[in-house]
Amino acid sequence: MPSQTFFNLPDDKKNRIIDAITDELGLHTYEHINIQNIIKQAKIPRGSFYQYFEDKDDMYDFFLSHIKNLKFQFWGPLFALETDISFIERFRQIYIKGIAFEKAYPKLVKVAKNVANSDALKQRPIYQEGLKQAQFMYESYIIKDQEKGLIRKDVDPKLLSTVLNEFMNKITLEELSKTTSNLETVEQKATEIIDIIMKGICTHV
Repeated sequence: MPSQTFFNLPDDKKNRIIDAITDELGLHTYEHINIQNIIKQAKIPRGSFYQYFEDKDDMYDFFLSHIKNLKFQFWGPLFALETDISFIERFRQIYIKGIAFEKAYPKLVKVAKNVANSDALKQRPIYQEGLKQAQFMYESYIIKDQEKGLIRKDVDPKLLSTVLNEFMNKITLEELSKTTSNLETVEQKATEIIDIIMKGICTHV
């Protein structure tokens, strides 16, 4: 993680550095990041960069944590297990909110694509831990509904979570690849797929 010196920077300078990191990660995969490009765009001395981050890995780990925090702020209570909402409705809202997030932060869509194409990054502990946390979170929602009798107890929480995410990610990629995308269309597709899944997993249809 960055040094305290970085966190003590004025917000405008800190944001300038984060913006420069975002642009570089949107252009290159983890393996081909050029620190000099970040230094040049952020308008900071090379020595200052290494006062803030130990190396490229440290910078990347910070950036992934930064995105995670952005998402938690954006989704609000939807991620909280104690929020009184069914798994299906929670998943639908999280997904629709995800499309809105990608519209609000278009540069992060490019970063996400490069992350997906980086074999080296996928081996990093922080990336693996993020995947485990996300999987655990969705499984917890499903188990909660199983305990309430809303989802069949013989449904594998991990499998259901994986299937839903695969379907939704496909829709998202197709929609974001268009020149113009319509949130209402995305929501309609998501609702239709969730409805199909529901008729196979709910105890009462």
